[in-house]
Amino acid sequence: MFIAAGGVLLVATAVIASSPSAGVGGHALAHEDRTLDVIALAAAATLVVIAATYLRRWRLSRDHVQYAIAITAALSISAIVSMKYGRMWRLSWWDYHAFLLVAFGITVGAIVREYRMHATATETLRPITARGSFEQISTRYTESLRPLVAAVEVKDEYTHGHSVRVAEFATRLGERLGLDADTLRAVAEGAYLHDIGKIGIPDAILTKEGPLTDDERRLIEQHPIAGHDIARRAASLAHALPVIRSHHERWDGRGYPDGLREGDIPLIARVAAVADVWDALTSDRSYRAAWTEAQAFAHLLAGRGSHFDPRVVDALEAMLIERGVRPLAHVGESVLVRDARELCHHDVLH
Repeated sequence: MFIAAGGVLLVATAVIASSPSAGVGGHALAHEDRTLDVIALAAAATLVVIAATYLRRWRLSRDHVQYAIAITAALSISAIVSMKYGRMWRLSWWDYHAFLLVAFGITVGAIVREYRMHATATETLRPITARGSFEQISTRYTESLRPLVAAVEVKDEYTHGHSVRVAEFATRLGERLGLDADTLRAVAEGAYLHDIGKIGIPDAILTKEGPLTDDERRLIEQHPIAGHDIARRAASLAHALPVIRSHHERWDGRGYPDGLREGDIPLIARVAAVADVWDALTSDRSYRAAWTEAQAFAHLLAGRGSHFDPRVVDALEAMLIERGVRPLAHVGESVLVRDARELCHHDVLH
């Protein structure tokens, strides 16, 4: 089908090029100027949408090809304006050609650059085909991040996949809260790295089936500081540091490591905290079986305004209700908190 259409277009182009004034080629069509104005306006409007879309995608992924596409769309708008209002054979008319040449040169250059970095067309173009915000962000996790998170998760088979699930869920919560693209990327990358400080925690403590001793608890509560110290050595991770350090703070100020409360806790850390607890409670662990979504939902609602930011819990509630999840009925807050302490190692968290 595409080959046939291309053939027809090629023949038509050849005919027109061989005799430009044949047929209607030498005469203006009815309402031609107005029609061209409408077409130019529609094309410019479409390019504005494309530029805005790919600029947002670049802010999520930091992928050079998507940034190049956004620039190409913007320069193409300039080309349309130049073609419409420039005078034939004057500099203003030649701008049209320059804009298009530079625009497509930028995109081709970006594709070549990414291909040299990734060596495969699939990896080069993967961010372009990615759909959701989290998929956009995760396509450009650096090669150093994945092994770092894997090194934590290999210490405890029950936490395998926990980091990426928390990052994805936190991103969805952030979207529900209306966070901008840069903040969503900070949430996702911080949530992905939130447990890296556990690299230094002995396996015997991480996988312990019974209750932790006071000394063991104090040791494990240092992992946000340890993770912060690891991540701050990379300047590119500065935006993720608040999540890594503060994802165990509580709205009422009884969290750790800094005892922050309410608005003093970075928003991205408050979002990640809810996602972290949700995934921890709904996943199997060495020390307890997974809770049902209804139980976890009820627990998070019970912690609204004490453990968790009320606004973030409200966003979670809206998301879960849309999915048809309802909180477990007839269970009091004290029971939920008691059960969480019995089933989780860290405070009321995992």
